Amino acid sequence: MTEPFRNPEPAPQWGAFALVCLAYLAVTVGEQTLSPVFPSTSDALGLSEAKGGVAFGVLALSIAAFNLVGGRLLRAVGPTRAIKVAAAVTAVGSVAAASSPGFTTLVGAQILLGAGAGLFFPAGLQSVAILAGPGRKGLAMGIYGVAFSGGLTIAALLGSLGAASGWRWSFWAAAVLAAGAVVASGAIQMPPARILGPPSKVVWRDVAGLPTVVGSVGAVCQYGAIPFLTTFAVATWGMTAGGAAAMLAVGRVVSIGAKMLAGAGADRAGARASARVTGILLAITGLGWVLLPGSWLTYALAAIFSGTVSSIFPVANLLAIERFGQNGSAIGAYRSAQIGIGAATGVVIGVAGEMIGLRPMLAIACVSPISLLWICREPQTVEAR
Repeated sequence: MTEPFRNPEPAPQWGAFALVCLAYLAVTVGEQTLSPVFPSTSDALGLSEAKGGVAFGVLALSIAAFNLVGGRLLRAVGPTRAIKVAAAVTAVGSVAAASSPGFTTLVGAQILLGAGAGLFFPAGLQSVAILAGPGRKGLAMGIYGVAFSGGLTIAALLGSLGAASGWRWSFWAAAVLAAGAVVASGAIQMPPARILGPPSKVVWRDVAGLPTVVGSVGAVCQYGAIPFLTTFAVATWGMTAGGAAAMLAVGRVVSIGAKMLAGAGADRAGARASARVTGILLAITGLGWVLLPGSWLTYALAAIFSGTVSSIFPVANLLAIERFGQNGSAIGAYRSAQIGIGAATGVVIGVAGEMIGLRPMLAIACVSPISLLWICREPQTVEAR
């Protein structure tokens, strides 16, 4: 099989790789800040669960739309400039969220934050594959996924800060981090690399294949269920907003180890096997925290679930890089499809949860990873007669 990237310098470019990961962390913080501070934000702005579902859904839809734009931007200006633009948009969106006087402005800020995350993804994923060099893409995807986990962890910690000092401070901190990423990304030096294959034509048969389906299962939980975890904890278990945000922060720390284990499992047993094991663990822990009454065991299950969900994405990204990693537009379409599914899930959970309760809707979302047992089954080989 032809390698999608051919780097004339075999040594990994770890300095530039680290700067790409820093930018990924920054845009992730901006993207994920609203979820842990939503109980405080809803009290301050008078938001219902349905409005929360709209806000989370708009964020995910914005990410999905701008993933497509990001693929085109990558081809037009190159990965370094695309990363810089994405971080700048995230900084603007964070400022807009921090100064939001009401729901409408907050939704507009969510659109900007989604745009920053969407513009970044194609450039970031392609840059990682180039900078890691041939034969190191699996390790690179694991480390790149840890950067996302770092962003989730910081966002959750900012949620704890917001519960104590005011939710707007969380977004101001996200704006400072994104602005720092804009400055730092100017130092990214991409090695010369020849991108093989069609530059812009999207092969939809590939995009609609296994990488997108696997990523979509993760998106249902990441963008559908987890945004409501803190709200569920406060309303159902009687936790404080700060305690719920701290629980989510623990889950973000768990995600670091979960991604490394998933990556190691993919290298050892294959991506499909790693995804199947993850699906079983998520279904068990997800149903546990949704159905059991509040206790330390339940909190632990919730933290494990929220941390393990994101380990699906490095596996999906590895599958995507192997299948169409040379094509920025295809990468954008791949990410757009799965985030679009996550967006729809978030809206449905928010609206239906207000009518029939969050618990049954979250239970459906949390059991969905069990489908990876079928989705990622090993292809059968035809024996010669």
